[in-house]
Amino acid sequence: MHYGELITTMPVTQRIRCFHLPRFEVEGGPEPLRYGEVEVEVPPLSPAQLRRAIAQAREVSATRLRRRTVSELMESIDRIVSNWLRLDYPLRERAEAVLPAVTGFSPEMIHHGLPLLLEPLRGAAVRSLLDAELGDHRVLDAISNGRCALGPGLITHVLSGNIPGLAAAPMLLSLALKAPVLVKSAAGDPVFPALLASSIAEVDPDLGDCVLVTYWRGGAAEIEEVALSSAEVVVASGSDAAMAALAPRVPGRFIGHGHKISFATIGRECLADLDNIGRLARALAYDVSLWDQQGCLSPQLCYIEDGGRFGLAAFAEQLGAGLAAYATELPPRRLDLSERAQVLRFRQQAEWSAGVPGMPRLLASSNSTDWSISIETSADFLPTCLNRCVRLKVIGDLSELPAVIEPHRRHLEAVGLAVEAGRLGTLSAMLAHSGLHRVCPLGKMQRPPLSWRQGGRPRVADWVRWTGVEEGLGA
Repeated sequence: MHYGELITTMPVTQRIRCFHLPRFEVEGGPEPLRYGEVEVEVPPLSPAQLRRAIAQAREVSATRLRRRTVSELMESIDRIVSNWLRLDYPLRERAEAVLPAVTGFSPEMIHHGLPLLLEPLRGAAVRSLLDAELGDHRVLDAISNGRCALGPGLITHVLSGNIPGLAAAPMLLSLALKAPVLVKSAAGDPVFPALLASSIAEVDPDLGDCVLVTYWRGGAAEIEEVALSSAEVVVASGSDAAMAALAPRVPGRFIGHGHKISFATIGRECLADLDNIGRLARALAYDVSLWDQQGCLSPQLCYIEDGGRFGLAAFAEQLGAGLAAYATELPPRRLDLSERAQVLRFRQQAEWSAGVPGMPRLLASSNSTDWSISIETSADFLPTCLNRCVRLKVIGDLSELPAVIEPHRRHLEAVGLAVEAGRLGTLSAMLAHSGLHRVCPLGKMQRPPLSWRQGGRPRVADWVRWTGVEEGLGA
């Protein structure tokens, strides 16, 4: 159930068209989805119509896009991103006006978070990513050192709707490979992908004609068959169950990103003075608050190493202050009844659990579900119900972490680490061997560089295919 289904009795005050199918007329009127006061229009596509739209995008890619250089495309991508980073850009203003109602995130969060997702996609950064993963971005233009790289004839992205704006990277990186792209928007956010597609077409009509964005309800098997079977590569995000169900239906390459969990850990040497504790607690509070823990990089637990001059009590107090501050600066998303019940259950379980002597078992916002801290003696690795609920745990020594997190290896993604420089190399290697794909400072957990390898896999190298041209050819 998406957020908007909860409040469909409100009068419609805004309508927005949430699909992008260039040079293609949809037969029949758009089908509306209600998100409170916002009505989202999506097309009633037939399988035959989608096939024709895909064929047109393929033709543009083959006849126009593949004749252009990657450097030219990078210039266009940079202009697209630059537009979105402007406060007065009309499409950004439109997104900020509509997304709070559609997603439930606060206007402040949308305003703060969208630029963070787009800034890493500047043209120079995309070029550097291609150079790092392909050896040289120019292998996409011509044969270089006996080889060339080719983007897919079509890449289909099946998006999750947990965080608005996540469509930016897959859409722009696909176009950087000169590949036409089909985006299946999520019910949780059908708005941003369509607005981004419009901004692409506005800057570069060739790129715009190679982007297809649409939405269909779950269970539309015939439409899904076209979307999946037409693509050389399908990239999807969602639950483990959704990925397991989707994978057998993809005849080409399938890259699935399932459920992931991240956490933080702080060494005892970082608890030597209250100023440093305050800084680290504020950084962790930001990581917890940004996007309300809805992303795979959101920390759900924090392990505090025992033996610091100031211990768990001091850190918990400062973390609560930080979460309270961010509840004002970046107000939490609106929760449905089920989510509120989950937060209340999390708090009850904290109060019933074995606590640290002389300390409260729970620190939480008063008269709201804005934030909750469960203070626990057990080092067991237990996820939370999200929505700014975090477990604060004591661990005797950080060397004990591998045994604690091993049962969850396949679901681990990132760790926010705070230790002195002398321990960094050893602990980073230990965490890498334990299954973590990213080790980063606190305060940066949800602001990854473009080079972040989600699930330990390359960003774009998995999408291309290679052709080798050997010496000795010719008469």
